Amino acid sequence: MINSIFNKQKLASLLIVAFIAVGANAQQSTPSTISGEVVDMSCYMGHGARGEDHKDCAATCINGGSPMGILTSDNKLYLVVENHKKAEAYTEAKKHAGEMVTLTGTVSERNGISAISADEVKAKM
Repeated sequence: MINSIFNKQKLASLLIVAFIAVGANAQQSTPSTISGEVVDMSCYMGHGARGEDHKDCAATCINGGSPMGILTSDNKLYLVVENHKKAEAYTEAKKHAGEMVTLTGTVSERNGISAISADEVKAKM
């Protein structure tokens, strides 16, 4: 009887550890470098606006507070978020609305939304 209770406790402990490991892994962040167009999320998500024809509007929207994203060549969209320890990279990304950049930072995914915390931004020539 005592052995049975002990085995159930061991099993319950293992299950708890497994759930914690799976949960932590699902929200894990990884350092990455991605390239793509800086888009304003409002216009892009609202009506697919992007590219050179939308550059001025994207700059106005982003500088007005609209969230920005990076749209890669394979149409993967990342929300760009500020790294509070390197805020200048986020500010630099804003200057490139409607342009192609290479952005280095930490990529994370939460509830189906991919984001990159901006550490460094370089304009693509």
